[in-house]
Amino acid sequence: MRKLTRRMTSFYEGYLREHDITLTQYSLLANLGREPQTLWQLADRLETDRTTLTRNLRLLIEQGWVAEVPGADARERRLVLTTRGYRFRKLAHATWQRAQLALERQLGRDFVADLNQRLEDALQRLKPALAEEN
Repeated sequence: MRKLTRRMTSFYEGYLREHDITLTQYSLLANLGREPQTLWQLADRLETDRTTLTRNLRLLIEQGWVAEVPGADARERRLVLTTRGYRFRKLAHATWQRAQLALERQLGRDFVADLNQRLEDALQRLKPALAEEN
């Protein structure tokens, strides 16, 4: 699984390199929108810890693609995709789609669909065996 994950990441990042972003950064952009969400909400959706998420968000904030907006109280970090970030995400998404089509040509569309389904099934089956914070 680890070999496949590294190879798939390299495959997609080969395409995303033209935008100087990683697959992780693209994933963050793809999961943010114009509606503010907390760091907790985003971490939960991506199933990652807040420390890793904060580190990966740093560049997106520095680039002006993501902004922090006030939350219900001063301790709450809420994140939103900026207009600039939205435009960049559209550009990066078109590149990601080209990578996806190339992957389907390489492996076969049915194979990729089956692989995605099996991975989703494995994620669902494994989740109950993990601690609550995972």
